[in-house]
Amino acid sequence: MASYLTLMYLVSLGLGYVLAFTQATLFIGKALSDAGTPTGYQDAITPPNFAKFAMLVYAVGFASIAYGIWAFGFLVGLGTAIGLLLATSINIAILLPKKDGQHFRKLIIHSLINRHADYLKSNDALRASVLAEFLEKLDVPVEKFATSMGKHDGA
Repeated sequence: MASYLTLMYLVSLGLGYVLAFTQATLFIGKALSDAGTPTGYQDAITPPNFAKFAMLVYAVGFASIAYGIWAFGFLVGLGTAIGLLLATSINIAILLPKKDGQHFRKLIIHSLINRHADYLKSNDALRASVLAEFLEKLDVPVEKFATSMGKHDGA
């Protein structure tokens, strides 16, 4: 039982991190948007692999709750599920990085820089220019010269 509760706490940390990162992308996405839409550019700035990580955390959480119900009975499993939600809320409030903090901002900027470089390598000037605009709005200078158009080899 102790190992199960330890696992559930680790799941609460993962779930809290996913929820906090989602809040951070929403916060930054709205700040980047001039249109005033409900989500701003949240979908555009969220790292591509984040959805896979989030789905893994949700699946492990669901499987852990199901295992608790199967192994310890319905009431214990239900109590553990409620405890998971409470622990997740406490972790978000106290332990995990905040949505407007530097941790998530750095992750988002790093992802945008990598995607910008990938688009430049594949000569996708349109997408590269959009990501360059996002980076400029985040106070990350992007050098705008011939490489943004795929003409960096002296051609």
